[in-house]
Amino acid sequence: MAAKIEKVTVRNELSDLPAVYAALENFAETANLPDEARRSLMLVAEELFSNTVSYGYPGGEVDVIAVSAALRTKHVELTLVDSARPFDSSVSPSAPDEPDDVETMNIGGLGLFLVHQLADQVITKRDGDRNMTIVLLPHQID
Repeated sequence: MAAKIEKVTVRNELSDLPAVYAALENFAETANLPDEARRSLMLVAEELFSNTVSYGYPGGEVDVIAVSAALRTKHVELTLVDSARPFDSSVSPSAPDEPDDVETMNIGGLGLFLVHQLADQVITKRDGDRNMTIVLLPHQID
C-alpha cells in the first residue's frame, strides 16, 4: 500500500482555515477514512489551528503554518508546524467541572481537553523557534 500523505502550508490567519479543511478532506477521501475518523481529524485540526492563530502570536507576527496528515497502520498522524510562541499541547488538561447548567459553564478551555479525548497520543516538540505538534488519531479502514 502506498503511503497516503497530504500537506498544506497556510498563513497564520483564521481566514486560511478553509484551505486546511480542503486539504484534510482530500486526504480523508484518498485514504478512505471512515466518517468518524474524518470528523475527529477535522475537529482536532480546527482546534489546534485556531488556538495557534488566536493565542500563539500575541504581537500579530506574520507566519505560516504547515499542516499535514499521514495514514499510518493504526493511526492518522496529524502534524502542525509553526513559529508561534512555545506551548505544550501534549499535557492533557484536567476534565472540566460539571456545571449545574450550561449558563454557568466557563467559555474556553474545553478544546484541548477534547483533542486529548479523541487522540491516542499528542506530542509536542520544539526545534529552535519552530513548534511541532503531532496528534495520533485512531482509525479503522473499511
